[in-house]
Order: sequence, then structure tokens, then C-alpha cells
Amino acid sequence: MSPSPLDPAIYARAPVMTVEGAITLSRVVADACPKTMSSSVKKGAKRLVDTAEAAQVAYTARKKALTRGSDEDSRPVDRAGDNSWSALRARIQAYTLLPEATYPDARRAADILAELFGEAGLSFLTESYPEQYAIAESVLRRIDGEGFATDIERIAGKEFLDNVRTQHVAYGKMVASMLQREAALAEDLGAHVRAMGEALVDYATRVLATVERDEPETITRARKALRPIDAFREATQKRPSGGNAIEQAEGSPENG
Repeated sequence: MSPSPLDPAIYARAPVMTVEGAITLSRVVADACPKTMSSSVKKGAKRLVDTAEAAQVAYTARKKALTRGSDEDSRPVDRAGDNSWSALRARIQAYTLLPEATYPDARRAADILAELFGEAGLSFLTESYPEQYAIAESVLRRIDGEGFATDIERIAGKEFLDNVRTQHVAYGKMVASMLQREAALAEDLGAHVRAMGEALVDYATRVLATVERDEPETITRARKALRPIDAFREATQKRPSGGNAIEQAEGSPENG
């Protein structure tokens, strides 16, 4: 008895999928590709693997970002950074109050304040974390590049400049972590679901193109290749939808 023909309409749209389900299905379908399939079908399977891997990377980054420190965790680092700059500037400013006749460095202290902080003073500490880091970095580069470091250490005390440097490194790591987190959270996982859905439809189309109605073995082979899609669709229709409702609704090609 000849196998019943496949209905191409069933595979014209991808199943409704969450990002987790789409990644799993894409990999299972690619693994199930019969070795005797044409190079065109194998190319479609390769696309499934690639889109699933891209989605996995984005999904992993999202999960990692959600467990990474929140803005509340950034505040102690920000506070320590602010305090380090406030302490350094206060030490230099205090030195300017000494009589120049007795303490010649009082003049140098005033020059350093004017050169590095100007009229704005420490107002940069109220900027956003990335902006504050960038401004602080520029001040430190001037300190090192324009010969301020030695005078500052003499006037304010080496430990005060050392503390600024130490806190600045920690601040930079905090900002980098924050930006990475924001980038990961901004990643549109729905776009990955759509890409995997398109790859599944493309793969199914390539498989169906290998079917010859007068060659039953080609129908059997195609049905085997597409069986994971059928099983996934049947399973999801039997149970309530789960996962990320937004990613599912917006990400599936079946939902437009």
C-alpha cells in the first residue's frame, strides 16, 4: 500500500513556538534530516542549525542579564566612586587655604583645581553612570599625561589618588556590566523566533520538493524528515500554551 501524500499547506506556516521550543525543534529537525536527502535539503538543515545557535546565544545572554546586578547593586560602586573624587578634590582645595608665603604648593593646588575641575567642580558626578565614567577617565588621563600626578600625590596624599584609581577601575567594570545587561535585554528574541520559523518553513519546502508521487520511498523519506514538526504541532495543540507569551505571540510567523 502506497503511503498517503503529504499536504504542503500544513508546512506553509511554522508552529506557534516560544523561543525555547523553537530552538529545540530546529535542532531536532536538523538532526532528523535523512542522510540520503539532496544537498538543497541539507542546506536548509544547516540554516536551521545556524538560526537556532544564534537564538541560543541571544537567549543565554538574556538569561544572564536577568540574573546580573540591578541598578541597586550599582549604587554602592557609584557612591564609592563619588566619594573618592570628593575626597581628592577636598584635600587639594584644603591646601589652597594655606598661606602661599609659607606653603608655596598652595598656588599649585589652586592651579590643579582650576585645570582639572574648573568652575563645574564635581558636577560630573551627577551625570549618568557611563557619562560619569567617561569624564572621570578623561580627568585621570590628564593627570597622568600632563604631569599632575606627582604634585597631587605630594599635596593631597598618594593614598587619595590611589583610591580614585582603584574606584575608577571598579566603576568601569560596573558600567560595562550595566551596558552589557541593557544590550542583552534589548535583544528582540521574537526576531529569533521568527527567523527559526522561516527556516523551518524553508526546510519543509525543500523536503517537499524531493517528493515524487510515483516513488513511494520519497514520500516516506519526506514524512520522516518532517515528523518532528508534526509531533511538535500535535504536542502543543494538546496542552495549554506556556513560555513567554510575548515571544510566542509576536515571534511566530503563524501570528503574522
